[in-house]
Amino acid sequence: MPPSSCCKRLWDYQDTPEAKGYALLAMGRGVSVMANVVFNAALLEWAQTAAGCLTGEEKEAAGEDYECTNKIYGQHPLALISNIAVVTGLLSAFFMPFIGVILDFTSYRRFTGILFSVVFTLIQIIQISIGPKTWFPMAILQSIGGFCFAGMIMTSLAYLPEICEAVGQEKHSKYTARFTAKQFTVQALFLMLVGGLSYAFGISNNSTYTARLAMGLNAFCIAILFGGGWHKYMPSRPASRSLPEGKQNCTSVVMYGLKQNFRTAKSIYRQYKKGLKWFLLAEVFAQSSVGALTTLSVVYLHDVVGLNTTDVNFFFLVVLLGTIPGASLAPIVTKRSNPNVAWQISMVCLFITIVTGAFTLGDAPNKYLSFIWGYFVGLNLGWFYPTENLFFSCVLPKGSEAEIAGFRVISSMILSWLPPLLFSLMVSHGIDPKWGMLAMAGFDIFAAFLLAVGTGKWEDILLESGRNEVQGVDIQDAQDVIQ
Repeated sequence: MPPSSCCKRLWDYQDTPEAKGYALLAMGRGVSVMANVVFNAALLEWAQTAAGCLTGEEKEAAGEDYECTNKIYGQHPLALISNIAVVTGLLSAFFMPFIGVILDFTSYRRFTGILFSVVFTLIQIIQISIGPKTWFPMAILQSIGGFCFAGMIMTSLAYLPEICEAVGQEKHSKYTARFTAKQFTVQALFLMLVGGLSYAFGISNNSTYTARLAMGLNAFCIAILFGGGWHKYMPSRPASRSLPEGKQNCTSVVMYGLKQNFRTAKSIYRQYKKGLKWFLLAEVFAQSSVGALTTLSVVYLHDVVGLNTTDVNFFFLVVLLGTIPGASLAPIVTKRSNPNVAWQISMVCLFITIVTGAFTLGDAPNKYLSFIWGYFVGLNLGWFYPTENLFFSCVLPKGSEAEIAGFRVISSMILSWLPPLLFSLMVSHGIDPKWGMLAMAGFDIFAAFLLAVGTGKWEDILLESGRNEVQGVDIQDAQDVIQ
């Protein structure tokens, strides 16, 4: 297929403006994820410097036995990034159910998305000024920005069921794959741009200047992507669920919505005992681990492996490249088993990969061997995400798509604070960060265990969700979801 035809197909959403808007928002989020990886590396270095710890070449010269026990603002400098993730996770876990109520029971969905995007963009602009006197306020802003990022995800995901309803499930599966492809592609291009410009400007060994460059480019890109997505394509929507008479004020909306969430949870527990219930329980633990991987690996790579900011950029570029063959591996495993088993195996393999790297790279003769680890991490993530989405699409009860999709988002965030908290507690008590990585990866293995002991036979899972016709669908449909 000619490149022009391929690009045209990737951008062809057949007059579905919400799909075009969602794609732009996903691309903006992808840029921000990578920019904040660079920013976190600089933030960590400033925390170590402020605590009086050696960094960079000075730390390498001190030898492998060097260990800094100094604290800054009552915390170990290595715990700063993970503590930011803890605060973000707690804010998300507490407020996301309330935000979900606003999205479902009011017409303020678009306004909520714009508000989160504007606040997030302003924070990214302010963070360009990171330096020796501003790093700690920037760390506080990083927690608020992380919460806004979670709010942006939840708000944009609220449009997916309507896109599916407008274009049909088969086409929606292809659209979802394109959203992911665009996001990963933009992430890779952004890292290459930051790396190329930092090298051209001679600042590749200066984490602060590189972080400022990354955040400046990030602010410029997301202003265009978020602005175009919300202003041009994402429409206002009426409330997707109606309220009973007499419950139209703000307090009543919130309380009624929370009660509905409780009823939904109870209904899932009682009616979908073989598939959906266990998927959502596994999602709680799996997403808390995978979500923390980017944040905690920056700390591990910087402190234990000894990668500088430019090296970390290249590491995550390798991770993104590894997702390509991983996405091709997913349908092969699914064809030989089913989405449930394939997702379990992907989590076990991700656990093994993370633990192997965490316990070997610290003693590796060359720090750049970590790039091989990064490739296999990407391979497993490229397998994990599409298999997870395919599994969910098969256990999602017909007629309850919007309601359960929102509940899934809440489930994925409810324990997002726990792996970073365990990591922070360990490094604060002088425990090697590799054990914190093990604790994080343990959530994946526990999620796989829940599915292995709790779910029923695949045929029974499909029958329970009312999607038993999927059993006879050719595996090419799974390939369409993944590619």
